[in-house]
Amino acid sequence: MREVTERDFRMPEFRDADPADYEFRGDGKIVRKDRWETGIHQIRAALGDRVRPEFEIDEVVEAVRTIVDRMPDAPGGHI
Repeated sequence: MREVTERDFRMPEFRDADPADYEFRGDGKIVRKDRWETGIHQIRAALGDRVRPEFEIDEVVEAVRTIVDRMPDAPGGHI
């Protein structure tokens, strides 16, 4: 059986993380600094735009607006 190390006490999501990539959110939770950028890339991929190497955030927002506007129970107003 192996010996317990300090690493074994860390939460799995932070086990091999670089502290420089993280910050404290307003509520005290530790979060990735690039979470907003990562989220936009995930939304873009979900929209099916995985081919182009570059894009503008406004294009992603407009694509989401188009989808929301086509929903039968679309909320009034835009994002």
